[in-house]
Amino acid sequence: MDGSPPIARHLGPAVRLLILAIAFLCAAPAWADTPTVTNYAQLWSEVDFAGRIDKQWKWQFDAQYSRQGNVDDPDAFRYGAQLTVRPWIHYFPIPNLRLSAFLGVWYNFPIPDVGARGYSELRGAVQGTWYTRWGRHTLMNRLRPEFRAIQDRTGAYEFALRGRYMLKYMRLMNGDDYVKNTFYFIAFDEFFVNGGSAVTGEHWFDQNRAFVGVGWNVTADFALETGYFNQLQQHPHDDGLDMNHIWQVTVIVDGLTGS
Repeated sequence: MDGSPPIARHLGPAVRLLILAIAFLCAAPAWADTPTVTNYAQLWSEVDFAGRIDKQWKWQFDAQYSRQGNVDDPDAFRYGAQLTVRPWIHYFPIPNLRLSAFLGVWYNFPIPDVGARGYSELRGAVQGTWYTRWGRHTLMNRLRPEFRAIQDRTGAYEFALRGRYMLKYMRLMNGDDYVKNTFYFIAFDEFFVNGGSAVTGEHWFDQNRAFVGVGWNVTADFALETGYFNQLQQHPHDDGLDMNHIWQVTVIVDGLTGS
């Protein structure tokens, strides 16, 4: 009899479904009406610091910075695009469940060449993540409602809601745990639903993000991740879409001691 956890027996279909979803969305320019899809090359970078407070509580601080090119321009370094900073708190009521919250600040740089305005956003969220791990495999389901205050063209802040769901798969490639000098595969898809507002528009679809990449645990507490990130994003006030082709680079420092 197969002694693996029940979900392990569904690994094949689950992973195939996730990869098919990512491939489908990355191929969107082929099926979308070409005049409504605008392609951009982007670079997203992130640094995460995290540490334990005690067995059930953890803190995190991350900073993100992105750059982008012009329309159909392969130079992803041309313009500064966005800067983000946010602190987190995480609580593990049981080992497989993480409950999280953050407050953060986003600043979007003005890019006149692509019609992007400069504005800031204050954002808070609560989040639940359920982990299922068996052997070298990890499957994560993540749900996050977001509460956003977005600066409009007059400088005033408008409240907006957004919902996000992510399915993420990770697999260790050369070891049985995330320790020094181990490599791992990453794939996820995340779907966003817009709550509707004057600044975000009334489309129910906000965006979809898909990622395929690899990670390297340089040490047990220091990791590097990189890969291809595809973002299909709805324009707020028309039917146009932006297709962002992104090189993602993340540095993770996890394991700093708490007080």
